[in-house]
Amino acid sequence: MANLTIRDIARLAGVSTTAVSFVLNDKPGVSEETRRRVKEIISSTGFTPNVHTRRLNLGRSFTIHVVLYWHQQPIFNQFALEIMYGIFASCKKLGYSVMFTFIDRTWDVTQLMESIHSKDCDGLILSQVEDPSFISLLQQENIPFVCVDSHVKKDGNLPLVEVDYYQASYNATQYLAHMGHKDIGYIGSSTPHELHESTFNGYIDAMRDEGLACNPAWIGGIEFSATSAGEFFDSLVEGKFSVPTAFFCTGDAFSVNLVNAAKRHGYSIPEDLSIVSVDDLLVSRYIDPPLSTMSFNKEELGAKAVEVLHAIINDEPHEKITMIKPVILERGSVKKLN
Repeated sequence: MANLTIRDIARLAGVSTTAVSFVLNDKPGVSEETRRRVKEIISSTGFTPNVHTRRLNLGRSFTIHVVLYWHQQPIFNQFALEIMYGIFASCKKLGYSVMFTFIDRTWDVTQLMESIHSKDCDGLILSQVEDPSFISLLQQENIPFVCVDSHVKKDGNLPLVEVDYYQASYNATQYLAHMGHKDIGYIGSSTPHELHESTFNGYIDAMRDEGLACNPAWIGGIEFSATSAGEFFDSLVEGKFSVPTAFFCTGDAFSVNLVNAAKRHGYSIPEDLSIVSVDDLLVSRYIDPPLSTMSFNKEELGAKAVEVLHAIINDEPHEKITMIKPVILERGSVKKLN
C-alpha cells in the first residue's frame, strides 16, 4: 500500500483527485459523506498525505508558475494585483506553492522558456500575456497552462479565463444612454488586439441599439499610457471641437486621467461631463467624484485560473473558456439628464 497515489485514493473512493485534495488539506467543498469515505480509505491503506509523499508519488512539485506582464505605469498593475490575490488563495486551498516571473516590453521568449525549464513547476498561469510564439512553444512542449485576462482569441484552442469586455462596454454605453445621454464618446486603447475589438464593438453596438449616432471626433483611439486620455480631451477642447455630455472609457486608469484633464479645463464632473469606465480599481473609489464603473470579481479571475489549471494538470474535465460577467457600480461620476 506504500505506493498508493492520490489518484489511487480518488479511484477507490469514487471521487475526483480535487475532492481528495480538499480532504487532505481539510478544506470545504466536498460533502461530509465524501470526506468520511476518503478518510476511511486513507486510514485503512496507511496512506501518508504530506507534501513530500505527494511529490514523490505523483512526480509533481505542487508549484504553479505565474508569468505576469508588468506595466511601467503602476496604475495599470492594480488589476493584476487583485487577480494575484485570487491565485494565492486558491493555490493555498489546493496545496500549491506559487512562483512569479514578471515580464515587460523587453522580454525575450527564449530566455523565458529557459527560465521555465530551470524551474520545477506543474503548470503555468499567463496573466495579460498574449504572445502567440510563446504560447505556441508551451503547446509544443505539452506544458500545462491557462491564460487569464490575456486578450487572446476565444476560438476554443486555448484554456482561457477572461473578462467579458464586450458586455462591459455594451452595458456601460447603454447605461449612459438610459441616463438620458445622447452624445456619448469613447476612449480606449488603439492597440489592435482582442481587447480593443471587444470594447469598441460593445460601444458601437450599444449606440446602434439605442438609436444614437457615433461622432468620429469623440472616439479616442489612444496609446496605453497614464496620460493619453487627458491628452485626447485636451485636443478636443484646444481644437475647439464640441464635447459630448458623456464618455465611456475602457479602463479606470483612462477615466482618472480624463477627470483630471476635464477639471483643468473648467469642466465639473458630473455636472458638465459624465464618465463611466471598466475595472473598479481601488483608485476609482477615492477620486473626486468616485467613478461609476463596470466591476468584475478580479479575485474570482485568479481563482478560476487555478481551478482550470489544476484540472488540466490532473487530466480532469474543464471549461475551455470561462467568462466573468460585469456588474455596474453607480457612484458619483454620471449625471441623469432629463
